[in-house]
Amino acid sequence: MKRLAWCLLSLFCCFAACAHAQDELHWLSPTIGGNDAVMVVDNGDDWRTRLNLRSEARKGSEIRGRIYTGTRVELYEDNGEWCTVGLNFEGGSVLTGCVMKRYLSPLDEEISALCPIVVAQGNVEVVDHVGAVAWLEPGDTVYVMAVCGKQYFLMVPGIGQGYAPADAFGPLEEPQEDLRIAYRTLTVPQGGVTFVDEYTGEEVSLAGGIRLEDCWKTPGDTQWHVTFGAGIQRSPRVQGRIPQGDLTVDGSIPFEGVVYAYGKSFVACVGMIGEEMILRRTDKNGDIFWAQGEVPKEAVLIQNDRYEIRCEGNELLSQAVIENIFAYVTEHGVLDERTRQGSVTRALAGRCGLLAALELNPGTGELVRMRAWLEDADGSYVTGGDLDLKTGAIIRWGSNT
Repeated sequence: MKRLAWCLLSLFCCFAACAHAQDELHWLSPTIGGNDAVMVVDNGDDWRTRLNLRSEARKGSEIRGRIYTGTRVELYEDNGEWCTVGLNFEGGSVLTGCVMKRYLSPLDEEISALCPIVVAQGNVEVVDHVGAVAWLEPGDTVYVMAVCGKQYFLMVPGIGQGYAPADAFGPLEEPQEDLRIAYRTLTVPQGGVTFVDEYTGEEVSLAGGIRLEDCWKTPGDTQWHVTFGAGIQRSPRVQGRIPQGDLTVDGSIPFEGVVYAYGKSFVACVGMIGEEMILRRTDKNGDIFWAQGEVPKEAVLIQNDRYEIRCEGNELLSQAVIENIFAYVTEHGVLDERTRQGSVTRALAGRCGLLAALELNPGTGELVRMRAWLEDADGSYVTGGDLDLKTGAIIRWGSNT
């Protein structure tokens, strides 16, 4: 999760309380932030290698399962060296445990899973914690995502996930390149996309330009399995299947939703679930929250393409960052950009006000730029530059850098 140490905690607490009182939206945060709540197990290049899923965040604790490379997991909690993860079933049940974080990777542009394949030796029932998921016949091929004691945790192509006895199958086989589960980041094209949520049966519409980081399919699929929204079993979280031709790999599609300024946050309407909006709020430290409902009354529509929120410098930056900016300006002879001749003196800097701004990529919900600048007492621009989103350190400043 992006965390900026220079942000003002007190402002956040005040904002959160105010937001709850004013709009009554139930804002929910993913466990890690954005779609980073979905990760893939990465044990290296050997398809036989497995990652231990333990009952506690320590070596030597009970092993609940052993997970193969390429298995998609969802994160409940990041504890540094260890993460609490879940193997998610179609029906919403989750097998949870702890794994070492260094064996997890975010879903990238394209990943091929190394999960082995097995062939059913007879009639086999695949179940989850609710009931039967699928019935396999002799010769049916499925993917083994994890081994849990004497059972396999399986992916049944086109149907779902569940358990079945390991002794009901033939030997594990290495999946050839054309038989591997594929993961890919895709984008909603211009005009948006509509599909049915598999959990609720409701119609879901997503705006053009939305980046879908959690897409996967098995060989022969003509549709991508897509999950988007608030994360593990939290609304607004939608899951469905979208035809391959209805999505694109082009990541430059302009965002077609609308974005609002809400305090020091951005609120983007990224789509609809039935008659209700899917709202994604990006706070000034990069944290993402989700809600389903109406845009808060206090939110102000941003009507330009920059998706920028401007504010007083002390509303966004810590005192240490502010002091560093003023010291840099006066010690480095930064030009007064109004004349491009004289430098900014201590006297001039002393009468200037410091302003700051955040810019958002509304499609991904990521903050892409933070700026700060000095304005003279008459409101004229004097000098400015870009700051690091994580630390507030100066990246570029003035026309003479």
